Amino acid sequence: PPNGRLDWPKESDGIQLQITTNNYICDDDGRIEPWEGIQLNKDDSPPRPDAIPITFGRFDVKDADAIDVFNALADTKKQTEWDELLMNGPGVTYLGDFAKEKARGAAVSFVARPFPDRQVFQWMVYNSTLDHKEMWVVYSTRRNELLHQRGVENEGWPAVQAQNCLGSYYVVSLPQGGCHVVFSTMVNSHPPWPITAQFVFNIAWTKTADYIQHLRQRAQLLKRRRLAAGGKHELAVPRWLVYDGLEPNQTESGEFFVADSKKVVPPFQGPDYIADIIQADLLKDLKGLAQPNSPFPIVSMIALLVAAAFGMAVWRCRKGHGMTALGGTELEEGTSPPLLE
Repeated sequence: PPNGRLDWPKESDGIQLQITTNNYICDDDGRIEPWEGIQLNKDDSPPRPDAIPITFGRFDVKDADAIDVFNALADTKKQTEWDELLMNGPGVTYLGDFAKEKARGAAVSFVARPFPDRQVFQWMVYNSTLDHKEMWVVYSTRRNELLHQRGVENEGWPAVQAQNCLGSYYVVSLPQGGCHVVFSTMVNSHPPWPITAQFVFNIAWTKTADYIQHLRQRAQLLKRRRLAAGGKHELAVPRWLVYDGLEPNQTESGEFFVADSKKVVPPFQGPDYIADIIQADLLKDLKGLAQPNSPFPIVSMIALLVAAAFGMAVWRCRKGHGMTALGGTELEEGTSPPLLE
């Protein structure tokens, strides 16, 4: 991440997890948009939004192909069958396949006993090569006002509205079989004071490892089912949501198809993105750039935001393509090489 570092990795069962030492803005959009809208002055200073670390991780999946991991992640409704955080709770409600966004929306409630449930209204986007050797599943709760208008009420008190500002899974097939997964999450669960997101990660990272183990098992089950049915690759979501160049298809989406929604047009980078990442310690610099007497034009502020988001995206993609796969002794003992050399 821009100007950031990764903390020491935690490893278990061939899974490697790390968080950033810097914090990045992730909160309800009502607290973020005033900063992004450059509505900063001495008389009207918006509340400071929460800032949390980003989690990065990677792991291999044996005895399953990239499409099996993709389908396990993309079929959000059926995650209630294997994800312990979704079992025995309100579960998942699809809010539509949005033609103008080429994205699916969902309301997802996570069971956090003994604490209150956490609910997210999230966008989900997908991408894949035609041969299913490289596949993406990405989540974001940013700019989700449209999703809150789809007839699903917020889960009542004491449930907490949480955010996953940018979660992504990059799944790539391995030459020797199986696949390699690189992922990032940016979850603000709003833990009660004085608990911090860093404390939650350090205490509960084994729960993330348990989730990955369940994801592995689900992907392996899906492969066995696929092979028993003849081995054909079938996507868990409509094809027009996955492949570049396809037009929205109401027949594929059925009752979930949403054609007439207003297009989400965020500031700064145009209409073709929803999520962005802002480093918390840059907020003071953004405020300085936004002041009327600042020697820097507003364009400089925009460039700073774009550079921060772009730098993270490039870093993640470069590391995702360049990482060595785990296997053999590494996979069994969790002695994988570090994420950063």
